[in-house]
Amino acid sequence: MSRRGGTKTIRPGAVLTGAVLLCLAAGSLAGCTYEDDGGERPPAAQSSAPTIRPGRTIPAGPPPDVLAAQQRNETELERLLAGATGPVVLTDSGPADGNGVGFQKAGRVKTAGDYQVTAACVGVEAAQIIISQDETPAGPTSIVVDCTAPTSRTVSLLPGYIKVALTRKNPTGPWTGAVAGIRITGP
Repeated sequence: MSRRGGTKTIRPGAVLTGAVLLCLAAGSLAGCTYEDDGGERPPAAQSSAPTIRPGRTIPAGPPPDVLAAQQRNETELERLLAGATGPVVLTDSGPADGNGVGFQKAGRVKTAGDYQVTAACVGVEAAQIIISQDETPAGPTSIVVDCTAPTSRTVSLLPGYIKVALTRKNPTGPWTGAVAGIRITGP
């Protein structure tokens, strides 16, 4: 009987059987040979030139007149969001049309309470802003912003991270310079 770290008795017949099997395997492999007639080898198949795949195309940005409209709209958006009073917890804005539409931003709420959310958009009919917080059992808050005036709403938030994102109804539309933004102010 052997225990861990002890010695184990090996039967002599097991060693002999293993050695015989090893010799048989080696002997059967020794009989294999590869013969080559020494003639010329056939030419390798002609491969066509490697196909070059086109690189990823980056969509062109908006034309200069749209960029100018976007800057004017950003100035107007900032004026509309300036009406939000109190300490700013999170603020962001971004394009509301064209490629790369919208924005996503995260911030941190330090104190539980009711926070004022002010959202606005300029140059588009409407935008949707989604506010989410992992700690909130009610789930995300969606605010549809009618771009005729800023929209304000009180939202109860818990301490922890908060995320906001802008979406719009037609994400494939052309660039016009439209912008949207949000400002969350707290107690």
